[in-house]
Formats: sequence, structure tokens, C-alpha cells
Amino acid sequence: MLAVDLAQADDTCAAIIGYVGDVSGGVFPYDNRIFGADWDPIEDPVTDYFTTPNQANLNEIFTKIHVSDSTKDPVFEMGSNAVGEAFVMDNLIDYSNYVEKLIAA
Repeated sequence: MLAVDLAQADDTCAAIIGYVGDVSGGVFPYDNRIFGADWDPIEDPVTDYFTTPNQANLNEIFTKIHVSDSTKDPVFEMGSNAVGEAFVMDNLIDYSNYVEKLIAA
């Protein structure tokens, strides 16, 4: 439904956001009007699993995935700009012939 009185709509929205801030006790100090998820339900648990410093078996996990000798900090990253930069020239390679071979198969 389109707001008829935009000034009133802005006041109403501001009141709601003010209420959210008051109820949270200032826990959410960022702009609540963004309505974007700050926590990714798939990526963040994985990142947290591999980066929680007090996790009792973190060294065992790193040993099992063969990164215990890594000098990186943090050892685990969900994505890496360095890897992306290393493969940037591959973005220019024409892989369409492989798609055609897959379709033909």
C-alpha cells in the first residue's frame, strides 16, 4: 500500500526503528533501516567453526584438514582475494567448447 502522507510515514518508520533500538538496549547501534542480514546463516557458522580461538579441538581440526602448518592468520578464510587475483586472467579464457562437449555427451 502506498503511503498517502509521506511525512507521517517517515515519522512512523522512525518511531519503529527507535523502538527497536530502545528494546535492544543499544545492542544494534547500526542503522536498522538497512534491513540487510549482517549474519549469513550458511557462511558465518562455518567461519565461526574454523576461527573460534578457544575451541578445544581447533588444532585437531586443522591437522585433519592438513593446514596445521599454515602460517596464515587467520588459518581459515571463506574466500580469498589473493586467490581471486591469481585467477583473474582465467576469467578471459573461453570455456564454451567444454560446455558444448558436455552437452554433446
